[in-house]
Amino acid sequence: MNDIKLFESKEIRSTMYNGEWYFAVSDVVGILSESLDPTSYWRKLKQREPQLVTNCHGLKMPAPNGKMYKIDCANKEGLLRIIQSIPSKKAEPFKRWLANIGSIVLDERSNKRLAAHRKLKETEKRFHENIKDRGVCDNGFKRIIKSGDEELFNGTDMHEKYGIDKDSDIDDYMNTLLLHGKGFATEITNHHTTMLDLEGENDIKSKHRDNTKEVRQTLVNAKIKPEDVLPEKDLKQLKGGTKT
Repeated sequence: MNDIKLFESKEIRSTMYNGEWYFAVSDVVGILSESLDPTSYWRKLKQREPQLVTNCHGLKMPAPNGKMYKIDCANKEGLLRIIQSIPSKKAEPFKRWLANIGSIVLDERSNKRLAAHRKLKETEKRFHENIKDRGVCDNGFKRIIKSGDEELFNGTDMHEKYGIDKDSDIDDYMNTLLLHGKGFATEITNHHTTMLDLEGENDIKSKHRDNTKEVRQTLVNAKIKPEDVLPEKDLKQLKGGTKT
């Protein structure tokens, strides 16, 4: 059984083997070393300290292309030994996370929601970078995103609906479906901005409103009104739980 577990919102592929969880070593190495090429980092580490592979097994894990490949995986004991060989400020927090893996790992539903939130923020970051050179300031970007929210929720004040203060980010309370929907609309707008060579806040905002309106209509056609979907637990609390 394959699963995705989260440490500080970073994904770690894992699988159940012989009754215990094994984790993708390259994922853990990437988090601790912050290397741009964790696979290469791990390969060199194995060459330098071959005893590290003692508790490793080659287990099938999903790759970014969707295919399954055998990669080095280690159980908790194996990871603790590997951690000792990687100088990292995250070593101690990770050890605590690993020691309490049974109690602090989020359930599958929360994992998916956190992943959807992370992907939305990554999409918004790319969009922001794209329109910076197209005459849109930081506040203009915020206004564009807000205009999309207004379309998604049909003008409903979601801060009031969710019972949160005006400074809170409504994204932190959205469920997985809405996070995916908002991210999809933003991805389309980012694509259209480049493809149509859009310039200026007004044109980009208009396109984003149109795209978000279509996403909303898709949800409404499926008998889902975004403004009526109940809020979820604040994601910041869930993220905080992975750091303990």
